[in-house]
Parts: sequence; C-alpha cells; structure tokens
Amino acid sequence: MPTASLEAMTVTVLLDNEPFSSGLMTDWGLSLLVEADGVKVLMDTGSSARKLFANASALGVKLDELDAIFISHWHGDHCGALLELLDLSGGLDVFAPVEPGWWMTRRLRGRGASLVVLRRPSELLPGLHSTGDLGGEHSLVADLGDLGLVVLTGCSHPGAENVIERACAYLAKRVYALMGGFHISSYQEGRRLGTFLARKGVRLVCPCHCTGSSAKRGLAEVLGNAVVRCGVGRRLEFRSKG
Repeated sequence: MPTASLEAMTVTVLLDNEPFSSGLMTDWGLSLLVEADGVKVLMDTGSSARKLFANASALGVKLDELDAIFISHWHGDHCGALLELLDLSGGLDVFAPVEPGWWMTRRLRGRGASLVVLRRPSELLPGLHSTGDLGGEHSLVADLGDLGLVVLTGCSHPGAENVIERACAYLAKRVYALMGGFHISSYQEGRRLGTFLARKGVRLVCPCHCTGSSAKRGLAEVLGNAVVRCGVGRRLEFRSKG
C-alpha cells in the first residue's frame, strides 16, 4: 500500500470548453496542470497546441519545465497536442492506461518520450497515483493526507462512480474532491451522480469538459455550494490538514 502523501497541490485549467478567466482561449478538450510538492505534471493536452501554448503563456506557465505528462485516454481532444508539446518539453515520461496505435508510439519514441503504461493502480510519483486502466482510460489521484483524495478525470467514460470506487479501494481513503469531465449530459444524470458523491462524502466537485449544463444543474441541486465553476484559467488549491 502506498504511503507517501502530498502537503499541497494546485490544479490550473489550461484548456476546457468554457472560459473562467477573460482573455484565454477555449477548446473542446481538457488540459490540467498539476503542481504538487515541487513537481509539475500536465494531465492531457487538449487538441490544439496553439491554444495550449497561448493559454500557458498568458497564465505564466512554463511548459518546458514539466516533469511528466499524464494522458487519461487516447482521444484527440485529450492528446492532440502531445507531440508538439514534446517538441517543446523534450523527452518525458508519458503515463497512459494502454498503448496508443503504432503511429503515435513511433512518434513518441522519436521525440525521446518514455511511454509508461499503467494497467493497474500505481503510484507514478510520490503522492500521485493512477487508477489503472478502466476501459481504456485512467484517472489521476492525488493523496493529500488527512484532507483525503483529489480525483482528476479526463472523460469518466467508465463512469465517475467507478473511478471513485477504484480510488477509494486502492488507497483506502475517502475522496475529498472530484474534478474533470464526467461524461453526463442530462439533469437526472447529474442528480444521480450528485447523490452518489454526497453519499461518499465528497466535499468539492468541479465539473468541466464533457459535463453538460443540465447535468451541472442536477449536480448543484443535490450538492449545493460543493459544486464550483470550472473553465480555462480556473485554479484550485488543496492543502493537507497535517
């Protein structure tokens, strides 16, 4: 059982479908910068390198200082800017749940990247974990000690409920926050997920990307102020109670 936990973590939204701060570019896709105890990991790249680089520059983020890249799944709106990012950042570990096709694999190697496939729940860096492969997708889980777990999802294709259950079972802790795409669109789907999250004691929910507006309303009706707005430029900070 992993024992390392983080003292603090900041998550910055570099790409999303909707804006949070003015002057930034939106994109159908997702990219989250995770900064935790001196380590910088980019979760997903969105589909447009031009927009990713522009937003990063506007937010003062130096993408050439990344320590690793985490790809939630091999869909273009989550990995479309990966190769151009590697041209900038140089060879890095790229964590993924499954291998991509031969075309992508060949180009990753050509850029000096090390593809690390995490089929099972694994610690990729101290305090940062993968849920392991859930139907071709994995989620990033941060262990914030006494605060609990912060779960970051790409699209939640396997179901956000299943992602939460996997994270809790692996690390034997409760989830404090859930952030990312939830792959739901209707009001009723939002209410169902909200009811599940309330039962699990989740205290903060930040839906974005493939979470429809009606689903967000359903989540908010159940969870109230625990649901916070997302969008490009949003920055959330988490700190261990200890």
